[in-house]
Amino acid sequence: MKTVNETRAIFYTILIFVLTSCNTGNKNNLPAEDTIAVSAQGIVMDNDTLSQVFAAYINVKDALVASDPKLAGEASNKLSESLKGIHGCENTAIAAQELANSTDLALQRSAFSSISKDLIAMYQRPSLSAGKIYVIHCPMYNNNEGGDWLSTSPEIKNPYFGEEMLTCGTVTQEIE
Repeated sequence: MKTVNETRAIFYTILIFVLTSCNTGNKNNLPAEDTIAVSAQGIVMDNDTLSQVFAAYINVKDALVASDPKLAGEASNKLSESLKGIHGCENTAIAAQELANSTDLALQRSAFSSISKDLIAMYQRPSLSAGKIYVIHCPMYNNNEGGDWLSTSPEIKNPYFGEEMLTCGTVTQEIE
């Protein structure tokens, strides 16, 4: 049985987590050009803004899996733009822009790790009409501190190592 102090600590931890993660207070009206690809993978969201952000994020992840810094930068520009209009996601938009402005794959992957943490928190409460979002963890990233990312598939394609360790990771959560 948990003590009152343990319960309070858990409550405050969850509260801080929720307050510091991106939220969907404002909508932006960016073109939904990439949401078709995500929809084709079975992910359909009730919120167009969340769909646009998720589609842009998946494009960044895929570019990092391919170890293509130029493509990752281009995709991250779209991600940054889609995040700018969402209240609470300003810092995540800045991290996405930093990823876009870099051509150093290691720096891009580091920024992606930070972006992933925020977006994983945001998508803990999505309104999915169809499909599943997978949270995947690679224990070896960042000197064995680990790193997480979102995926449309449970198949492991590691954006932190690309072909070096493409299948390093495990599914830790399914968001429905």
